[in-house]
Amino acid sequence: MYEEDPSMEERVKCDIEIDCANGAALAWLLRQVADQVESEELNDGHHDLTVPNGDKVGEVYLDYYVIKSD
Repeated sequence: MYEEDPSMEERVKCDIEIDCANGAALAWLLRQVADQVESEELNDGHHDLTVPNGDKVGEVYLDYYVIKSD
């Protein structure tokens, strides 16, 4: 959180690449990513996305940054 300066606004850029079996698997993976982002488990950078058997099916890239708000 960027509480020191109220004129600054926190932002996040997110790129996701997933290659999986079907729509249900895709939805499950996206929910996992959303839960991890919401609970602040994922830092800046690339993170592998895996299915329960451990196979990598993609990755997510997060870039947290701050901009000056109007």
